[in-house]
Amino acid sequence: MSSSYDYLFKIVVLGEGAVGKTAIVTRFSHGFFRTDYKTTIGSQFAVKNVAINRHGEEDLTVKLQIWDVAGQSRFQILRPMYYRGSSGGILVFDVTRRRTFIVLEEWLDELFKAINKKIPIILVANKTDLPDRVVEPSEGREFADRHGMPYLESSAKTGEGVVDIFQSLGEDLVKTREKSTY
Repeated sequence: MSSSYDYLFKIVVLGEGAVGKTAIVTRFSHGFFRTDYKTTIGSQFAVKNVAINRHGEEDLTVKLQIWDVAGQSRFQILRPMYYRGSSGGILVFDVTRRRTFIVLEEWLDELFKAINKKIPIILVANKTDLPDRVVEPSEGREFADRHGMPYLESSAKTGEGVVDIFQSLGEDLVKTREKSTY
């Protein structure tokens, strides 16, 4: 893969601890799932390119700098510095733990307070492979619609939906950037 790209975007992956943020980033950037994740301390960082198809025009290469931010409350003081300069976000909750869904509003507030502007964000319902789901797709879609963001479901374990998350955000970021330059 060549190191050239058309756009570079910093994106943050946020949400409560143990919702699968690191698993999603690892699945996307390295193509595998591990069962033995350790708590993220501060943040972890990955870089990967996505190809954006621009129907009729030449495809673009978008380089994503992915910041996987610690979800535990004890890291709350550190998070704003990781958010700064973000062009987009991925807000993740665990479909088997209602609390991770209930606090999504707080995560958005924390992000917007730190960066002082609206950025494209995708809401991701993760762990859809698990049988004990408690948050229904309709609830996730309703939250996403209320906040003007796309809603996607994923399983970092099976890989289902993971590439779509980054592809979709990459497309949104390109549209946003190109709209702002005219």
